[in-house]
Amino acid sequence: MGDPISPACPWGVETQGDAHVVRVGPDSRIEARVIVKGRGNQLVVGANVIALPYAPAGFPATVPDASPSLHSITIDGEDNVVRLGDRTRLGVNLTIRGSGNTVEIGEACHLHGFMNLLCSGARLRIGNGTTMVQGSIQLHEPGEIIIGEDCMISSQVYISLSDIHPIYDRGSGQRLNPAASVVVGDHVWAGLRCMIMKGARIGDGGVIAAGAIVSGQTPPNAIVAGVPGRIVRENVEWRRDFSQPPPESLAQVQDKSRRWRPPWAAKRS
Repeated sequence: MGDPISPACPWGVETQGDAHVVRVGPDSRIEARVIVKGRGNQLVVGANVIALPYAPAGFPATVPDASPSLHSITIDGEDNVVRLGDRTRLGVNLTIRGSGNTVEIGEACHLHGFMNLLCSGARLRIGNGTTMVQGSIQLHEPGEIIIGEDCMISSQVYISLSDIHPIYDRGSGQRLNPAASVVVGDHVWAGLRCMIMKGARIGDGGVIAAGAIVSGQTPPNAIVAGVPGRIVRENVEWRRDFSQPPPESLAQVQDKSRRWRPPWAAKRS
Protein backbone atom coordinates (compact mmCIF):
# COMPACT_ATOMS: atom_id res chain seq x y z
CA MET A 1 0.00 0.00 0.00
CA GLY A 2 2.98 2.34 0.10
CA ASP A 3 5.10 4.21 2.60
CA PRO A 4 4.46 7.57 4.24
CA ILE A 5 4.75 10.26 1.59
CA SER A 6 6.93 13.31 1.26
CA PRO A 7 5.51 16.81 0.62
CA ALA A 8 5.96 16.15 -3.12
CA CYS A 9 3.09 13.69 -3.38
CA PRO A 10 2.62 12.22 -6.87
CA TRP A 11 -1.18 12.41 -6.61
CA GLY A 12 -1.29 16.16 -6.13
CA VAL A 13 -1.94 15.98 -2.39
CA GLU A 14 -0.18 18.85 -0.66
CA THR A 15 1.30 18.07 2.75
CA GLN A 16 2.62 20.13 5.62
CA GLY A 17 4.03 18.60 8.78
CA ASP A 18 5.27 15.04 9.15
CA ALA A 19 4.40 11.36 9.57
CA HIS A 20 1.42 11.57 7.23
CA VAL A 21 0.34 8.53 5.21
CA VAL A 22 -1.38 8.85 1.83
CA ARG A 23 -2.32 5.70 -0.05
CA VAL A 24 -4.12 5.76 -3.38
CA GLY A 25 -5.49 2.62 -5.02
CA PRO A 26 -5.16 1.73 -8.71
CA ASP A 27 -7.09 3.67 -11.37
CA SER A 28 -8.08 6.39 -8.90
CA ARG A 29 -8.08 10.09 -9.82
CA ILE A 30 -7.71 12.89 -7.29
CA GLU A 31 -8.52 16.02 -9.26
CA ALA A 32 -9.61 18.01 -6.21
CA ARG A 33 -7.05 20.09 -4.36
CA VAL A 34 -6.18 18.27 -1.15
CA ILE A 35 -4.04 19.47 1.75
CA VAL A 36 -2.92 17.43 4.77
CA LYS A 37 -1.44 19.43 7.66
CA GLY A 38 -0.23 18.60 11.16
CA ARG A 39 1.11 15.22 12.16
CA GLY A 40 0.25 11.57 11.69
CA ASN A 41 -2.85 11.98 9.50
CA GLN A 42 -3.96 9.28 7.06
CA LEU A 43 -5.73 9.50 3.70
CA VAL A 44 -6.48 6.04 2.31
CA VAL A 45 -8.14 5.92 -1.11
CA GLY A 46 -9.46 2.72 -2.65
CA ALA A 47 -9.45 1.63 -6.28
CA ASN A 48 -11.31 3.46 -9.07
CA VAL A 49 -12.11 6.45 -6.86
CA ILE A 50 -12.72 9.88 -8.40
CA ALA A 51 -12.37 12.97 -6.20
CA LEU A 52 -13.41 16.05 -8.15
CA PRO A 53 -13.17 19.71 -7.12
CA TYR A 54 -16.16 20.87 -5.13
CA ALA A 55 -18.58 22.86 -7.28
CA PRO A 56 -20.83 24.99 -5.03
CA ALA A 57 -24.52 25.13 -5.82
CA GLY A 58 -25.61 27.07 -2.72
CA PHE A 59 -24.21 28.81 0.34
CA PRO A 60 -21.31 27.17 2.21
CA ALA A 61 -21.39 26.11 5.83
CA THR A 62 -19.57 28.52 8.13
CA VAL A 63 -16.04 27.54 9.07
CA PRO A 64 -14.78 29.51 12.10
CA ASP A 65 -11.55 31.53 11.92
CA ALA A 66 -10.79 30.54 8.35
CA SER A 67 -10.87 32.37 5.08
CA PRO A 68 -12.33 30.57 2.05
CA SER A 69 -10.04 27.68 1.12
CA LEU A 70 -8.75 26.77 -2.30
CA HIS A 71 -8.74 23.13 -1.23
CA SER A 72 -11.75 20.85 -1.57
CA ILE A 73 -10.37 18.48 1.08
CA THR A 74 -8.53 19.80 4.15
CA ILE A 75 -7.16 17.57 6.93
CA ASP A 76 -5.60 19.71 9.63
CA GLY A 77 -4.51 18.30 13.00
CA GLU A 78 -3.11 15.09 14.39
CA ASP A 79 -4.04 11.42 13.94
CA ASN A 80 -7.06 12.02 11.72
CA VAL A 81 -8.07 9.23 9.32
CA VAL A 82 -10.00 9.46 6.04
CA ARG A 83 -10.84 6.26 4.13
CA LEU A 84 -12.58 6.25 0.75
CA GLY A 85 -13.99 2.96 -0.54
CA ASP A 86 -13.57 1.54 -4.04
CA ARG A 87 -15.54 3.13 -6.92
CA THR A 88 -16.65 6.12 -4.85
CA ARG A 89 -17.21 9.49 -6.53
CA LEU A 90 -16.70 12.68 -4.50
CA GLY A 91 -17.45 16.31 -5.22
CA VAL A 92 -17.33 17.55 -1.64
CA ASN A 93 -15.86 20.24 0.53
CA LEU A 94 -14.47 18.09 3.35
CA THR A 95 -12.84 19.99 6.21
CA ILE A 96 -11.29 18.33 9.26
CA ARG A 97 -9.79 20.54 11.96
CA GLY A 98 -8.88 18.76 15.17
CA SER A 99 -7.34 15.47 16.23
CA GLY A 100 -8.42 11.86 16.33
CA ASN A 101 -11.30 12.28 13.89
CA THR A 102 -12.36 9.53 11.46
CA VAL A 103 -14.19 9.68 8.14
CA GLU A 104 -15.11 6.34 6.55
CA ILE A 105 -16.91 6.38 3.21
CA GLY A 106 -17.95 3.05 1.76
CA GLU A 107 -17.80 1.64 -1.73
CA ALA A 108 -19.67 3.01 -4.76
CA CYS A 109 -20.89 6.18 -3.01
CA HIS A 110 -21.70 9.33 -4.99
CA LEU A 111 -21.46 12.33 -2.67
CA HIS A 112 -21.70 16.07 -3.28
CA GLY A 113 -21.86 18.82 -0.67
CA PHE A 114 -20.24 19.77 2.63
CA MET A 115 -18.71 17.64 5.38
CA ASN A 116 -17.20 19.47 8.36
CA LEU A 117 -15.52 17.85 11.37
CA LEU A 118 -14.46 20.86 13.45
CA CYS A 119 -13.54 19.25 16.76
CA SER A 120 -11.59 16.27 18.05
CA GLY A 121 -12.78 12.70 18.49
CA ALA A 122 -15.65 12.76 15.99
CA ARG A 123 -16.57 10.01 13.54
CA LEU A 124 -18.46 10.10 10.25
CA ARG A 125 -19.31 6.82 8.54
CA ILE A 126 -21.26 6.49 5.30
CA GLY A 127 -22.25 3.05 4.01
CA ASN A 128 -21.84 1.48 0.59
CA GLY A 129 -23.88 2.83 -2.29
CA THR A 130 -25.17 5.95 -0.54
CA THR A 131 -25.72 9.10 -2.61
CA MET A 132 -25.92 12.76 -1.60
CA VAL A 133 -26.75 15.85 -3.67
CA GLN A 134 -25.63 19.19 -2.21
CA GLY A 135 -26.05 17.98 1.37
CA SER A 136 -24.43 19.31 4.53
CA ILE A 137 -23.05 17.03 7.25
CA GLN A 138 -21.79 18.79 10.37
CA LEU A 139 -19.80 17.44 13.33
CA HIS A 140 -18.75 20.34 15.57
CA GLU A 141 -18.50 18.29 18.78
CA PRO A 142 -17.30 14.78 19.64
CA GLY A 143 -19.74 12.06 18.64
CA GLU A 144 -20.82 10.06 15.62
CA ILE A 145 -22.91 10.46 12.51
CA ILE A 146 -23.54 7.03 11.03
CA ILE A 147 -25.34 6.79 7.69
CA GLY A 148 -26.22 3.33 6.41
CA GLU A 149 -25.96 1.68 3.02
CA ASP A 150 -27.95 2.66 -0.09
CA CYS A 151 -29.30 5.88 1.40
CA MET A 152 -30.48 8.70 -0.85
CA ILE A 153 -29.77 12.15 0.58
CA SER A 154 -31.53 14.78 -1.48
CA SER A 155 -30.59 18.37 -2.23
CA GLN A 156 -29.92 20.74 0.70
CA VAL A 157 -30.42 18.11 3.39
CA TYR A 158 -28.78 19.10 6.69
CA ILE A 159 -27.44 16.52 9.16
CA SER A 160 -25.83 17.59 12.45
CA LEU A 161 -25.11 16.04 15.85
CA SER A 162 -25.27 19.41 17.63
CA ASP A 163 -26.71 22.92 17.46
CA ILE A 164 -23.13 24.11 16.75
CA HIS A 165 -23.47 26.86 19.40
CA PRO A 166 -24.06 26.15 23.14
CA ILE A 167 -27.00 27.45 25.15
CA TYR A 168 -26.74 27.71 28.97
CA ASP A 169 -29.14 28.20 31.85
CA ARG A 170 -28.25 31.54 33.41
CA GLY A 171 -29.01 30.37 36.94
CA SER A 172 -27.10 27.12 37.06
CA GLY A 173 -24.66 27.51 34.19
CA GLN A 174 -25.79 24.09 32.94
CA ARG A 175 -25.71 23.52 29.24
CA LEU A 176 -29.19 23.05 27.80
CA ASN A 177 -28.40 21.68 24.34
CA PRO A 178 -25.72 18.97 24.54
CA ALA A 179 -24.68 17.13 21.40
CA ALA A 180 -25.99 13.66 20.60
CA SER A 181 -24.93 11.18 17.93
CA VAL A 182 -27.05 10.54 14.83
CA VAL A 183 -27.77 7.15 13.24
CA VAL A 184 -29.48 6.80 9.86
CA GLY A 185 -30.34 3.21 8.91
CA ASP A 186 -29.92 1.44 5.58
CA HIS A 187 -31.95 2.46 2.51
CA VAL A 188 -33.28 5.72 3.94
CA TRP A 189 -34.55 8.49 1.65
CA ALA A 190 -33.96 11.96 3.09
CA GLY A 191 -36.14 14.36 1.11
CA LEU A 192 -35.41 17.86 -0.15
CA ARG A 193 -34.32 20.33 2.56
CA CYS A 194 -35.13 18.07 5.48
CA MET A 195 -33.07 18.32 8.66
CA ILE A 196 -31.78 15.36 10.66
CA MET A 197 -30.79 16.78 14.01
CA LYS A 198 -28.90 15.69 17.12
CA GLY A 199 -30.07 12.41 18.64
CA ALA A 200 -32.00 11.23 15.57
CA ARG A 201 -32.33 7.49 15.00
CA ILE A 202 -33.88 6.76 11.60
CA GLY A 203 -35.05 3.20 11.00
CA ASP A 204 -34.12 1.15 7.92
CA GLY A 205 -36.16 1.81 4.79
CA GLY A 206 -37.58 5.08 6.11
CA VAL A 207 -38.61 8.19 4.17
CA ILE A 208 -38.14 11.70 5.58
CA ALA A 209 -40.43 14.08 3.73
CA ALA A 210 -39.24 17.34 2.20
CA GLY A 211 -38.76 20.05 4.82
CA ALA A 212 -39.25 17.75 7.81
CA ILE A 213 -37.17 18.17 10.98
CA VAL A 214 -36.34 14.94 12.81
CA SER A 215 -34.57 14.64 16.15
CA GLY A 216 -36.04 11.49 17.71
CA GLN A 217 -36.34 7.82 16.91
CA THR A 218 -38.41 6.59 13.96
CA PRO A 219 -39.38 2.99 13.15
CA PRO A 220 -38.30 1.10 10.01
CA ASN A 221 -40.26 1.59 6.77
CA ALA A 222 -42.07 4.69 7.96
CA ILE A 223 -42.71 8.11 6.39
CA VAL A 224 -41.90 11.04 8.66
CA ALA A 225 -43.18 14.52 7.78
CA GLY A 226 -43.70 17.94 9.33
CA VAL A 227 -42.11 20.17 11.95
CA PRO A 228 -41.44 18.57 14.31
CA GLY A 229 -41.35 15.32 12.36
CA ARG A 230 -44.12 12.81 13.02
CA ILE A 231 -44.98 9.44 11.55
CA VAL A 232 -47.63 9.82 8.86
CA ARG A 233 -47.50 6.32 7.37
CA GLU A 234 -45.92 2.97 8.20
CA ASN A 235 -45.16 -0.25 6.32
CA VAL A 236 -43.86 1.49 3.18
CA GLU A 237 -41.08 0.53 0.79
CA TRP A 238 -39.46 2.95 -1.66
CA ARG A 239 -37.40 2.57 -4.83
CA ARG A 240 -34.72 4.75 -6.44
CA ASP A 241 -35.97 4.13 -9.95
CA PHE A 242 -39.30 3.49 -11.66
CA SER A 243 -37.67 0.59 -13.53
CA GLN A 244 -37.34 -1.29 -10.25
CA PRO A 245 -40.35 -3.52 -9.54
CA PRO A 246 -42.64 -2.77 -6.59
CA PRO A 247 -42.63 -5.13 -3.62
CA GLU A 248 -44.98 -8.06 -3.59
CA SER A 249 -48.24 -7.32 -1.84
CA LEU A 250 -49.26 -9.26 1.24
CA ALA A 251 -52.01 -10.92 -0.82
CA GLN A 252 -49.46 -12.16 -3.36
CA VAL A 253 -47.24 -13.59 -0.64
CA GLN A 254 -50.22 -15.34 0.99
CA ASP A 255 -51.33 -16.73 -2.39
CA LYS A 256 -47.89 -18.22 -3.00
CA SER A 257 -47.99 -19.76 0.44
CA ARG A 258 -51.38 -21.39 -0.25
CA ARG A 259 -50.20 -22.80 -3.60
CA TRP A 260 -46.98 -24.22 -2.23
CA ARG A 261 -46.86 -28.02 -1.95
CA PRO A 262 -44.22 -29.90 0.03
CA PRO A 263 -42.04 -32.36 -1.96
CA TRP A 264 -43.65 -35.41 -0.43
CA ALA A 265 -47.12 -34.26 -1.58
CA ALA A 266 -45.94 -33.92 -5.19
CA LYS A 267 -44.61 -37.52 -5.15
CA ARG A 268 -47.95 -38.93 -3.97
CA SER A 269 -49.83 -37.23 -6.83
